[in-house]
Amino acid sequence: MTNEKNTAQGTESLTLLQFYADWCQPCRMMMPIVESIRQKQYQWLDIQQIDIDREEDMADKYHVRSIPTFVALKNNQEVWRKSALLSEQALVTALSTLR
Repeated sequence: MTNEKNTAQGTESLTLLQFYADWCQPCRMMMPIVESIRQKQYQWLDIQQIDIDREEDMADKYHVRSIPTFVALKNNQEVWRKSALLSEQALVTALSTLR
């Protein structure tokens, strides 16, 4: 699991879990989108990328059955989930509404 934090702080912070696999073409298509969001360094967002082949326990814990799957956590509680290809704008908009 890549645990790179964007210094998410406070009660309005979110953690985005990106479940993926190296062999998954849609997952690979999402990588530059997630990286672009990471580079913008939103202070309220922590992004963690989880390879389901290496972190099977995490995939099981969050009941991931298809990839790519995105799970947003607020105060360690799941508040949003999407298993699909998303545009950067759609992903940021969805996450912004959860703050």
